[in-house]
Amino acid sequence: MKKKDEKAYFSDQWEQMLTHFKAFINTDDQEELHLFRVQVKKLRAMLELLDADSTKHYLSKDFKPVRKIFRHLGEIRNAYIHLQLGVRYQFKNEEFLMGQLHEIEKGTSEVKELGRKYLKTIKIANDKIDDDLKSVDNDVIVEFYKTKLFEISAAFGNLQFNDELHNARKQIKILIYNRKIARKALEGKLEIDNNYLDKLQSRIGDWHDNVLALELFSAPELNYRPVITKIKRQNTRLKRSIAVLVQEFEKKAILAETLIELQDK
Repeated sequence: MKKKDEKAYFSDQWEQMLTHFKAFINTDDQEELHLFRVQVKKLRAMLELLDADSTKHYLSKDFKPVRKIFRHLGEIRNAYIHLQLGVRYQFKNEEFLMGQLHEIEKGTSEVKELGRKYLKTIKIANDKIDDDLKSVDNDVIVEFYKTKLFEISAAFGNLQFNDELHNARKQIKILIYNRKIARKALEGKLEIDNNYLDKLQSRIGDWHDNVLALELFSAPELNYRPVITKIKRQNTRLKRSIAVLVQEFEKKAILAETLIELQDK
């Protein structure tokens, strides 16, 4: 991958992240908060790929201050998701709903107060990373993808509906987030079925959302039995669907003609 292309992509993704952060501070819009966090994930995925060709200074280390901001905004996001779940499942517990609103308002106020500090932190991180960006050999990118696919396949080989499955989804999303900058390096060497990966990660995401909803409504202070029963039924259907999707993962994730070449080597 050429350094010029790498820098252009990095700058574009960083600018999008910064734009969404500023928009959230100015508008309190939850969608802007969500999009900021998505951009952080995309940049983190890119830096992990670039670090695969590094033996000394890791770019991901310079990104840690931004990830701290990501986690802070995650507290607001979690409260918003809880509120949305309450509305979705018609959970009319005023104390619960008001509690989530309070967390959203308090968290948003804190972020606004820290806005200038956070913007400075983001700029410092950008300057450090931008100065250290370097080209990555195409073979390193191919090997990065092959290693990730092997790790994901191993997780699915002994399918367990726990954190290991959630972590496998994170690895899939790293491949998805990097597909644009990795496309030329992978061309003719490792052709990925992105539609399959998209479908699989989305289904696992639905399962994980259900797990979080089940934990929320099963808490002693809530214990909302009608919703718990409904979520458990959904969970059963999702588990069956995921179990089918992950079968022969590598054959589905890697296009047939490329898979044959890899097996012959």
